[in-house]
Amino acid sequence: MEPKPNNAQHNFQMHFGSRQKSVGGQVVMGIIFVIVGGGLLLDAFNILEFWPLVSTWWPSALMIIALTKLATRSGSLLGNGILFAVGALLQLGRLDIIDGFWHAFWPIVLILIGVSMLVSRKKNSQPFAMNNETFGGGEGLPYEQDRLTTSAIFGASETRVTSRNFQGGEITAVFGGLEIDLRSAEIQGNLAVLKAMSVFGGIELKVPPHWTILVKGTPILGGIEDKTNRFRDPNVIGPTLVLDATVVFGGIEIGT
Repeated sequence: MEPKPNNAQHNFQMHFGSRQKSVGGQVVMGIIFVIVGGGLLLDAFNILEFWPLVSTWWPSALMIIALTKLATRSGSLLGNGILFAVGALLQLGRLDIIDGFWHAFWPIVLILIGVSMLVSRKKNSQPFAMNNETFGGGEGLPYEQDRLTTSAIFGASETRVTSRNFQGGEITAVFGGLEIDLRSAEIQGNLAVLKAMSVFGGIELKVPPHWTILVKGTPILGGIEDKTNRFRDPNVIGPTLVLDATVVFGGIEIGT
């Protein structure tokens, strides 16, 4: 029987894995900056008309971000799928291959929602206990599981986490809103990772005042606002919650 890793080993593995994903994101952003800078330089010397290229091909950036997050297992399958679909449909529209973004968008969204539900049911033997999906609106009961998996699609959902050993999880808001209350939760180790994706939606996250929040992610036509630092006592050392966030046409607000 193999020995179980201690808390220090577990925290190192979580931190190292999180750092690997962060480095991957930095590489992608670095490549984007190099391409944009090089294009602007060529445009300045009248070698290349850069802005017409950007105007035509910018939706491909959404597709690249979605594929990168899928490859690094960052964010949810549903959220990344919708992000890729948005980029693909916008790109096809810019290339005049299809006419009418919204005509094709909604059927694809419904297909992705259905696939996500089937995948969640297959992965979890108790899907309704481990995966709380809300369509059209709802108010969740106290959530006692150690890992949080919840989503709001075309509606709103409230979840109050009461786990004594919170280990993170995945939350997704697609054309809807999520309110996650972690103020009654506890992190037994030093670190927990929560993946959050907001696509045309909003997420409000409430955390204990002694937690340290580390936000990773780059909003695209959206925003991430962390209001916890103004209330946190610097003399109190608490656990760290890493928020691995993807925001597209949406917003995430973190408070206490």
